[in-house]
Amino acid sequence: MVVGPCGCYRMPHPSRTLVVFVNASLDSMFASMKRLFAILLLAFLLPVSAHAWWDSAWTVRKKITLDTQAAGVAAELSSVPVLVRLSSGNFDFLAAKEDGSDIRFVAQDDKTVLQSHIELFDPTNELAFVWVHVPKLAGNDNGQHIWLYMGNEKAPAVPGNRAAYDATKLAVLHLSDKQGLPQDATANANHVTSGKATFVTDGLVGGAARLAGDAEGLVLGGASLAGIKELTFSVWLKLDKLDGQVFSYGPLALNLVAGVPVAASGPAQARAPTPLPAGSWHHVAVTAGTSLTLYVDGKPVATAASALAAAPTLKIGAGLSGDIDEVQVSGASRPAAWMALQVESQAQTGRLLKMGTDETTDTSEAASHFTTTMNNLTIDGWVVVVICAFMFVIAIWVMVSKTLLLARTERANEMFAEAFGNMSRGLAKMGDSADAHRGQMDSLLDAGDKYRHSSLYRIYRVGVGELQHRFKRSDGEAGLPVLSARSMNAVRASLDAQMTREGQSLNKAMVLLTIAISGGPFLGLLGTVIGVMITFAAIAAAGDVNVNAIAPGIAAALVATVAGLGVAIPALFGYNYLLTRIKSVSADMNVFVDDFVARMAEAYGG
Repeated sequence: MVVGPCGCYRMPHPSRTLVVFVNASLDSMFASMKRLFAILLLAFLLPVSAHAWWDSAWTVRKKITLDTQAAGVAAELSSVPVLVRLSSGNFDFLAAKEDGSDIRFVAQDDKTVLQSHIELFDPTNELAFVWVHVPKLAGNDNGQHIWLYMGNEKAPAVPGNRAAYDATKLAVLHLSDKQGLPQDATANANHVTSGKATFVTDGLVGGAARLAGDAEGLVLGGASLAGIKELTFSVWLKLDKLDGQVFSYGPLALNLVAGVPVAASGPAQARAPTPLPAGSWHHVAVTAGTSLTLYVDGKPVATAASALAAAPTLKIGAGLSGDIDEVQVSGASRPAAWMALQVESQAQTGRLLKMGTDETTDTSEAASHFTTTMNNLTIDGWVVVVICAFMFVIAIWVMVSKTLLLARTERANEMFAEAFGNMSRGLAKMGDSADAHRGQMDSLLDAGDKYRHSSLYRIYRVGVGELQHRFKRSDGEAGLPVLSARSMNAVRASLDAQMTREGQSLNKAMVLLTIAISGGPFLGLLGTVIGVMITFAAIAAAGDVNVNAIAPGIAAALVATVAGLGVAIPALFGYNYLLTRIKSVSADMNVFVDDFVARMAEAYGG
């Protein structure tokens, strides 16, 4: 309504109102299409950019979860050397350089490069052992992780990185030296200065050293060993004979007595309750400082009060016969969580590391494949895709609007059916007064706003109108009117007509879903066939027949079929769901019409 020049009100022309309505509907539809395309674009891009990529020069990466919860490590640890075992089961050796020099480890933030060094990288046997320095490791956590990067042919080789160990690490002997005496892997250079050991290939971690029961063992010397106030010594043992000295440092010593580990410092003694079995790998460790603690396989088994006395050298394996591996000496008394972590990290059955799947570089193959496909989509293919997108938006609009309409109708019908039952039962109490009967029926009509969404209410309104018309024809007569069978048939006909109109209203626009169901796949197939025809015509014209020439065009042509199916499948599900609910509402209307006629015939039939 607008104000005219004379100050009076005039209604806008109906055709203008229709144009405004159509324009508003089109604007709303195009806005919905824009939102749909934005959602589809995000769906393609989010998997690509969900995680930043440390350096695009590295084409492959793998997530390594550090599960301290599974490993039974409850306390937080700092500056931890973690062993990463790589094999054909969890690592693609063909994706890395032959010497593994392109392997990099990056922290969870995907920015900070972690210090690491490779103890062994054997692409022939597909086996590698890499030590990674993790600055901080939370306890009882199954979500923290690091990244392993590889796949860069131009990556510079990383020298043996001694920074993989913190400053308290005095010596680390991997015992994988094939010639000469074992060398220290830390920056302290506390190498073995004397002794006899034979290299063996089947160690726990890479190679190992075999001791032949020599009384001297291996002597470790260096300036950093003197003057320390705390000590942690750990080693893996696989012995033939279960007697001998594991290590000694001044008065501190760890001996095997009939297989039982015994740590002693002067009179103080910490003795394990059970002996070690021969022929299998076991981790043994001792911490000394204000107290003496003995660990077997990462668990504390005995403690004693003792003070550490410094010595210039540390001797390993005097009198032992068997294999030893991974000797580590620290100038600090490590906690129990540290020992548990070392065992879970280094043992073959360790539970600390969970290897993820390989991921490609964040230039992303998925994104590049999608871009290549869409770039090769022909004009006719784009036409089909746009039409299918338009049909998809319309189908979604129909399904959503119909679902809301049916929900409102079902709720309103349920309330009205209950009110009608109460009203009809009250007619028997009204006596023979026609006015009282009209008032009883009008009570429901007066609540029209409450039941405006009810199809039963609209049918009832038509029925009451027919009855009240016949009531007026009986004015002046005493008592209630008597309706003949012909009159009741006329009332039923009016009710059936309104029920048909209600059914048409419920089924309105459902044909758009059937068009999407049947037309979408055919449109997609048409686009695919035309795209394939164009692709082969272009190949024939160019005279170049190869997979690389055909594949992009065929992939692009199949996009049309995907678009058609993408319209038809959700439309099919939505159509069947809505049809079931429409049939339910229609059944309620049929039942109501029969009930209405029966109750009115009982009250006013002749």
